[in-house]
Amino acid sequence: MSNINVDLVENSAIRVLIREHAKFPEDFKLNICEDDEMYLFSLGNVKDDSDRALVRYYSIGRRILETVKQVVDWHFGSFQNVPSFLDFACGYGRFTRFLIQELSPDRIWVSDIYANAVKFQTEYLGVNGILSTGNPENYLIDRKFDCILANSFFSHMPERTFTSWLQNLYDLLTPNGLLMFSVHDEVLKLPHVEMPAKGILFSADSESQSLDKEEYGTTYVTEKFVREMVDRVSGGKAFVHRLEKGICRFQDLYVVTNQLNQEFSGLKFNHHPEGYIDVAAFTTKDNLYLEGWAVDVNPGGRIEEVQVLVNGKVVQKAEPFYNRPDVAKYFENDAALQSGWNCYLAQQHLLPQDVLTVKVINNYGLEWIVENCTVKALVSQKQSQNLLGSTQTKLNLAQTQLDRANIELEQTQNKLMLTQTRLQETQNQLVSTQRKLEHTQTQLVSVQTQLEKTENELVNVRKELDRSHDRVLAMESSKFWKLREMWFKVRQSLGLAGE
Repeated sequence: MSNINVDLVENSAIRVLIREHAKFPEDFKLNICEDDEMYLFSLGNVKDDSDRALVRYYSIGRRILETVKQVVDWHFGSFQNVPSFLDFACGYGRFTRFLIQELSPDRIWVSDIYANAVKFQTEYLGVNGILSTGNPENYLIDRKFDCILANSFFSHMPERTFTSWLQNLYDLLTPNGLLMFSVHDEVLKLPHVEMPAKGILFSADSESQSLDKEEYGTTYVTEKFVREMVDRVSGGKAFVHRLEKGICRFQDLYVVTNQLNQEFSGLKFNHHPEGYIDVAAFTTKDNLYLEGWAVDVNPGGRIEEVQVLVNGKVVQKAEPFYNRPDVAKYFENDAALQSGWNCYLAQQHLLPQDVLTVKVINNYGLEWIVENCTVKALVSQKQSQNLLGSTQTKLNLAQTQLDRANIELEQTQNKLMLTQTRLQETQNQLVSTQRKLEHTQTQLVSVQTQLEKTENELVNVRKELDRSHDRVLAMESSKFWKLREMWFKVRQSLGLAGE
């Protein structure tokens, strides 16, 4: 087992950070085990930038300590009144290295399933060690503890071991003991995933690269489920209190005790402030311009000030003074609207290798280091982010144009299809008209033929009429016809003639 040795002489940024974060900077234990998954996780999040990974690692450890300290001070008065402390599922000491500056190492026990983690902490941090087990039934401890912390453990347990481990830890409490454990609340699950009726949802997925994900995955629970489990393991004796997003504004922290020294209303828990630097660039007048946001989400909380330090000395202060609708939307909190700040630092007082620290402090005295790195690294990082943002903007614009072109193409295709449909209908109508015309033409030929036949017959009739007329004239001019006329006249005179 080898360690990552952090040399403060070579790493000025970490030297400044520890001066800010550690209660006793000269005694702070800096080294990290190379197997530390929390450090490796931080390293992966900052693209293998070891300095930024160290800042993130130490800062989170300090933040967890300050969270635990608020609960310990409420229940015990201070760490000095805690006879024994068990850090269960302790990992490689991200939190413990800060705890040993508050509490004597001989009063601290650490327990983890990783033997190397327990060995590293006992040898390097000087605490007591207990090797944990995969099966809760095999975790047999012959002593009890006054304060137990299980941070980011139950947020990984499946239902079949969640209750068993909770029972184990509860049974390890002294009568006046205090148990703290964190969980993923149901609000953190994906919106489209339905929460089972029992109130616990488990998926075989976690940041651990070595543990069986069926035994150590990702778990989401409801408050109702947690309270029911505490009631079950304590036989209805325990008092339980939920600190929503109490761990790093992410996981819920539950506080369990058998004896209320004072009501939970006396636990005045406050979150750390948060912030970010959007811009870090030199102006044309050779000043370093900083711009960002700072937010405090505590009820009645506010940002007291934004401090800018160079090599650990405060050189500039600022307060949020302009609106950032994007920040208010992200936090879903109108109180976060007026969160924007900026300031200028004269370049002649800055060197590229100087360590620039930016931290935000709220009215409860809690602070959060937003940035801690060299001036050169910060400016370079923000320029890269701006270039990336510019490229992303161009890509977004190109995608928008492509989407618009696709819409126009689709509209054109629809119009073409409509035109083709109409053309086909017109062609069908033309074919029908042509067929009707052909039929009409056929009928016309038939009528013409009949007309010609009728005309021929009419000519023949006229000829026959003419011949009949000629015969009548011939008859009327004959002697017989004249005698016939005279005969009729004689009959008429005798009164014998009819019509």
